[in-house]
Amino acid sequence: MSSRHPSIPRIVATMAVALAVSAVAVMLGFWQHGRHVDRADARAAFDAAAQAPVGPLAEVVPPSAVDELPPGAEWRTVTATGTFDPESLTVLRSRPVDGTPAWQYLAWLDTDDGRSLEVSLGWIPRPGPEEDPAVPELDPAETVTVTGVLRSWEPDDGKEPTASSVTRITPAQLPEPTHDPVPGYLMAREVCGSHGCSPAAVGEPVPLPELTLGPHLSYAWQWWLFAAMAPVGGVLLLRRDARLHAEGAGPAPERSTPPPARASAPRRRRELSDEEIEDAL
Repeated sequence: MSSRHPSIPRIVATMAVALAVSAVAVMLGFWQHGRHVDRADARAAFDAAAQAPVGPLAEVVPPSAVDELPPGAEWRTVTATGTFDPESLTVLRSRPVDGTPAWQYLAWLDTDDGRSLEVSLGWIPRPGPEEDPAVPELDPAETVTVTGVLRSWEPDDGKEPTASSVTRITPAQLPEPTHDPVPGYLMAREVCGSHGCSPAAVGEPVPLPELTLGPHLSYAWQWWLFAAMAPVGGVLLLRRDARLHAEGAGPAPERSTPPPARASAPRRRRELSDEEIEDAL
């Protein structure tokens, strides 16, 4: 007589798969939660820096900071005074602004404290093949004061240098004369020189990125809910298999047989009439 339940190997295999799926879902949930925490920390740092007063570059980023911006320095609004190096002008040609193809201009500012600071001068819509793009005029003899927002250097995106990202710069890559680089760059918000002040040295200031928390916390809860449902799904699958197995292993239904034919009753013998008796005699 066959068993009405799934075999032990079938039960073990089903629950092992369900628990493995559950474990993976838990890890994915924690990964999404970690991304949410990182975004929340970045948002908190952005809000704190936005409320901080404008400070001089040397105070916010002291000369001792050579590898990365000190804690709390990113997103701070600072002022830096010095002269631009026209030979260091660079164009980011593969970095759109709010979905618009754009050219963004960068140049090095030799600050009055003996360092070099990379500055995002502004952006213009990507010019067409027949257009003559506007180029910022940088006078190396003019002392300017730039107010802007500090940003950390960006990871290398693998493209050609300065094609779409502002990556870490080494002293060997700096224009002559060599100065110690500030470990980050400045997004200009006001450039003041002998001809007055303007929001950017060329075009419009590059807008700050919008820091949102994103859907990562929602994704984390979805993964954890799926992790809780996976073992339940395994149990329901085994119960369904047991039910189907029981229905297939039950006794075969008896075949109905037609009722036996009723025997015909013997015919009653008809009595002979008087005429028939006389004829028989």
